[in-house]
Amino acid sequence: MPAIVLSTADKEKLAAFQKEILNIEGLTGKALILAGEELKNVLKGGEISINLPAIVDKAQTECLKAGESLAKKAVPEALPPEAKRLLDESKTGLIASYTAYAASFDAVKSFAADKNPMALLEYRKKNAEAQQQLKGATEKLKQIMAATGVTQ
Repeated sequence: MPAIVLSTADKEKLAAFQKEILNIEGLTGKALILAGEELKNVLKGGEISINLPAIVDKAQTECLKAGESLAKKAVPEALPPEAKRLLDESKTGLIASYTAYAASFDAVKSFAADKNPMALLEYRKKNAEAQQQLKGATEKLKQIMAATGVTQ
C-alpha cells in the first residue's frame, strides 16, 4: 500500500482508534488464552476440569462483548477512501473473528456436557475460522498503520 499522508490531528485520531482496538483485543486475548490452555489439556485426553465451563463461559462472554464494542467504534472520517475501506474491513473481520470464537465455545460446552467427540471437531473448525479472520483483520490494520506512519 502506498504511503498515506495525514495531518497530525488525523494521525492522533487513527492512533486512538488503533489503541481502542488493541485494548479490546488485549482483554479478550487473555480470556482466549486461558480457555485455550484448559482446552489443550482436554484435547490431549486429560480430564475435563470443573473449571472448564466457567472458563469457557467467561471467554465466550468476552468475545461477544468485544464484538459489540468493536461494532460501536467508528473509523476515523478524515482518512482517504481506500484506507477507510481497509479499516472497515479490518473491524468487520475482528467482529467476525470474535463471533466465531464465541461459537466455538458452544461446541466446547456441548462436548463437556455430552462427551461427544464430534463437538471437538466443531470447536476446531470454528476456532480455525476465527484465527483466520483474526489474522486477515490484523494484517489490514497493520497495512494502514504502516502506510500512515502511525506506530503501534
